[in-house]
Amino acid sequence: DLIELPMVNHSTIKVCCMKRVCDGCILAARLRGMNDRCPFCRTPLPTDDASKLAMVQKRVGKGDEDAISFLGDSYCHGDLGLAKDVPRAIELWTEAAELGSIDAHYQLGDSYYYGDGIEEDEPRGIHHWQQAAMKGDVL
Repeated sequence: DLIELPMVNHSTIKVCCMKRVCDGCILAARLRGMNDRCPFCRTPLPTDDASKLAMVQKRVGKGDEDAISFLGDSYCHGDLGLAKDVPRAIELWTEAAELGSIDAHYQLGDSYYYGDGIEEDEPRGIHHWQQAAMKGDVL
């Protein structure tokens, strides 16, 4: 089955493998006694922000576009113990978009269209949203 929309309300991104895992799969894994492991890749789950950040940065170092986009989100919101840094987030989203990240295209669309942390550029924002849509983004 598919994850209900909006997906962010019914799933979680696991930083070990950067896969979006639905809440039902997480529950099924817990019922099987896998409380401390990722239901997708079986990696032990990190317990603190520093461990999560280390896992993300390891994947970023390998050129994983989803990890790069996730790190951009973390900088944008000041998550994982990082200071909020929107210009850095835009740099990371741009890199991830060049590698093919749908989420990065969407985030860049928002940032450019609304001028969030960058000079407003509606045509460029629409371009990024179109790129995301052509790659399968439903939002």
